[in-house]
Amino acid sequence: MTDLLAVADTLCKTPRVGWLQRGVGDAETVCAHSLLVILLAGEIAARLNAEGADVDLAEVLAVAAVHDLAEAVLGHPGREVRDRLRWEEVEEDVFRREFPHLAELFRWYRYETNTVGRIVAFADKLATLIRACRYRQLGHHTDDLIRGLHKKLLAYDDLAHLLDYYLTQYCPGLTP
Repeated sequence: MTDLLAVADTLCKTPRVGWLQRGVGDAETVCAHSLLVILLAGEIAARLNAEGADVDLAEVLAVAAVHDLAEAVLGHPGREVRDRLRWEEVEEDVFRREFPHLAELFRWYRYETNTVGRIVAFADKLATLIRACRYRQLGHHTDDLIRGLHKKLLAYDDLAHLLDYYLTQYCPGLTP
């Protein structure tokens, strides 16, 4: 059985490497990112339900909570490492071994196989965009990342209408 306390401690101490590579000294941890994804995904699901959708909030929160668990085993490698590996397969293998009871929830997110997975994948990218905007406000060069994430988020036709709210709130003056 996996030591969940060790998993939580590891995720809360593991910085997201991409921010370190951009010169952010006090970089966001995987834990901080995951919490923001959980909060955003829950809020997005609630907004969609208020619009008449039928989204299971508990499933959204569960998928968001587990989406980065594999990083407790793998760490958070930079984009260069992820691009050279079949990262999806590596993460899925960790889930099968370490978190088999949660592997299906991870697959919903990774492959966006249902509405819940799409919401969490959208929230994951949105959380990174929001953090990039915050780091830009602090003087870090994140404009390229902001533009790329904005473009990816717009491709979520069923969710993109929610983007303006978050951009106004967290990325004032954004002109991608």
